[in-house]
Amino acid sequence: MRTKSEARRAAIMSVALDVFREVGFDAASMSQIAARVGGSKATLYNYFSSKEELLLAAMLHSGDKYAQEVLQLLLESDNFPTQLHRFVVSLLKLIGSSEPIEILRVAISVGGTSDIGRQFYELGTHSVWIEIAKVLRNEVNKGNLHNSDPDQMAMLLRSLCESELIRNLLGAGRVMDDKELERKAGCIVDIFLRLYGTAQ
Repeated sequence: MRTKSEARRAAIMSVALDVFREVGFDAASMSQIAARVGGSKATLYNYFSSKEELLLAAMLHSGDKYAQEVLQLLLESDNFPTQLHRFVVSLLKLIGSSEPIEILRVAISVGGTSDIGRQFYELGTHSVWIEIAKVLRNEVNKGNLHNSDPDQMAMLLRSLCESELIRNLLGAGRVMDDKELERKAGCIVDIFLRLYGTAQ
């Protein structure tokens, strides 16, 4: 059970992320965030030493929520092709949804002028794929995948799943319906298992 302090911190991060997504990092201010949270700037600074720290914490907090939901799908079945398909469908939905895309746009916008983008990548996005590589290594040990480098396998899987990411970031993508998601996920899983699966 979260304490009041933890709940308050989570609420601040949620509101701050909404503000950053709406107006961008540069235009957002701690005063603006405090007003929307319902408190003073001093309250925010009790939890976060700077706007930069607040942005990074908010992005990591949101990203972790999505990551745990998606990662769980790789652990819910004894049938690896089935669990891989579910994972890919969920990841494709995530990549095509508005909130994660808007968060990535904010991270990119500050990436060239601060260390926030790098930290978000290393502590958030990259760390998720390290965990996925561990899952793939376990599947190698169980005999479901060939004895290949799990990091390379994860890199290929990521590349296949994120093929539409740039288009979505630029606002040129579109939301796929369930049939399209299933079809694309099926193609990705087929390619991956043709390369690494032992049941082929």
